[in-house]
Amino acid sequence: MGLRITGSVNLEGNIAKAQKEYDNSLEKLSTGVRFTRNEPMPVERSQSDNLISKMRELNVYKRNANDGLSFTEAAESNLNAISNNVIRLKELVAQSTNPALSDKERGFLFIEYQANYQSLVTTSSTASHMGRQLFSSDDDSDFEYQGIGRGNGYSTGSVSVRVSAPKISDGKDVGVISINDLDQVKTMPSDLGIKSAENLANAEGGVSIDDVLDNFNVSNEKELGASFDEAHSKISSFRAKFGAATSSLSSALNTINVAYENTAAANSRIRDVDYATEITNLAKAKILVQASTSLLAQRNNNSAQNILTLVKGVDKNS
Repeated sequence: MGLRITGSVNLEGNIAKAQKEYDNSLEKLSTGVRFTRNEPMPVERSQSDNLISKMRELNVYKRNANDGLSFTEAAESNLNAISNNVIRLKELVAQSTNPALSDKERGFLFIEYQANYQSLVTTSSTASHMGRQLFSSDDDSDFEYQGIGRGNGYSTGSVSVRVSAPKISDGKDVGVISINDLDQVKTMPSDLGIKSAENLANAEGGVSIDDVLDNFNVSNEKELGASFDEAHSKISSFRAKFGAATSSLSSALNTINVAYENTAAANSRIRDVDYATEITNLAKAKILVQASTSLLAQRNNNSAQNILTLVKGVDKNS
């Protein structure tokens, strides 16, 4: 007759269950994600993956909007410098009509005038963004702009920035913000109607008021400021174009940020671990594993003592 000894199946099963819960909680806490090997949660994982995809898409649109803002801000800063130059040019011309000035002193004014005029030429011809010239000119027969941002095309005289997924409304893609007619933004002095005063600046014998009137092709002093006022009007229209685009891009960026925040919050509720709950579960599972292991060890020890007693009894009887 054979002798067979087995442990408690229920006790061992409880240990395995508690150990599984312990490992599961530990994995969640170490990764910060609810999905584990023991609990794959395919539905929730699919929802989370879709939200993560949406967040990455929004990040692309956010970069596009920021690229667009960089473009409009670069244009605005250069237009501001050009506007300041025009203001100073008008100021110098107005000052030159002061009869209290000598011809020599008036000549000094036009030395500064010509320096500011050259600064205007330099700014207009060298202003660029991402390697592209910002402002056109009558001399530019093939003036083109590269559509900036991701997913935007190459076009002439316009910049298009995609800030959302394609959506057609009234035959227009409202997911794209465009700045059109950029080939009409011409800021060279000749385009603005501002004349050079190089002859006056180089005059050795000084400059009279009549010389000033002749240089600017006007009959009286009141007409001297007209060309500068017209230039300011053109610059203001250019700045309005870029200002409107900046406003649209800023609004789109705010919308994208709100959408990203809401999407990230929704994904967090699905994907992220509740640390307070999982720490509690981990502690509970750890206690169960330790208690069950201790009980199993104690039971095995008692079983061994009982077997020894039984064996001794058999030896005595034999």
